[in-house]
Amino acid sequence: MSKRTGRVAETDSTSINWRQHGSSVTLYDETDTDAWIRMTFEAGTPPEHRLYMICDDCGGVFAQRTTPGRSSVCGDCGATFDHRRD
Repeated sequence: MSKRTGRVAETDSTSINWRQHGSSVTLYDETDTDAWIRMTFEAGTPPEHRLYMICDDCGGVFAQRTTPGRSSVCGDCGATFDHRRD
């Protein structure tokens, strides 16, 4: 069970509407029923092909806007993940 706590983030950007359905997430526009996208998490997908990151430690879900570099840091719990392929 996740032990994350809620917090308020100050931002000037528009909020994103989303719903979670099992292993998938749906992003949608409330004002346009035709504007939506569903993303499904598949275990084992390499980080460079994911649209979002799921933290293995706390379960946090984050949009992945770029291909990950050598490592990632969770924005909620601070866990680090090494992506290097040696």
